[in-house]
Amino acid sequence: MRILLEPGEIPELQAGFPQEFRRLGQPLSVVSDRCHCTHWSDAIRPHWLAVLPERREPVAERMLPDLAGTAVDGDRGAGVRPRLAEAGEAVRLCVAYGLGARHQEDRLAAVDALLVLAARGQLRGMRLGADLGELMDRGAKPQRLSESARTAAATGAPATMWEILRHALPVPLAGLATARPEAAAVAARGLGELLTVAAECAERSGARGDVPHLAETAARAGSSRLVTQARRLRDALREEAAA
Repeated sequence: MRILLEPGEIPELQAGFPQEFRRLGQPLSVVSDRCHCTHWSDAIRPHWLAVLPERREPVAERMLPDLAGTAVDGDRGAGVRPRLAEAGEAVRLCVAYGLGARHQEDRLAAVDALLVLAARGQLRGMRLGADLGELMDRGAKPQRLSESARTAAATGAPATMWEILRHALPVPLAGLATARPEAAAVAARGLGELLTVAAECAERSGARGDVPHLAETAARAGSSRLVTQARRLRDALREEAAA
């Protein structure tokens, strides 16, 4: 399942553009409309943003179905997301899908975009984390997100990644309690790795506080990776700051 957007009309693009480009300012339906002009193709995908260099959000809205395919269907779409680094809901969703993409080059491109947004002070970690949590609830693979998160943290941004992960984890952690045993076992394998990265980021950044549903996961019996790393993260968040 995908999270897509249906943008409304942009009047200034209707009035100020040649006829061939006015489609960019028309309302978009995720059911009946294509995401981009029928004359565009994968070969010129890296140049899509040049159409509206000052208005990247409308372009991102129309590229979002393609970029969602990198995570949902395993499509390839490398080389786009770093150029999308501009604050906005569609751009944020593009980054979220990219962090969970199947192919490594797409995940690295999304990490680049994330770091650009963070450097500009435009990254809304809470919102991006909530998007990632919802995507995991809809089937995004935590293993892929953990690889992206570890890559971003390794660049010197553990605090940035912790802010994202602390808002991404509550949804999948809550889902463990209500999932059927077979589904819970599959989810636990990937979530254990994501908790490992979260614990590393919390330890490196000195984070404190609580994550909803973390305590219930840490209180589970056994010594699986999921439970072990949940306890590690819980303990890291409880540690008193060094004098």
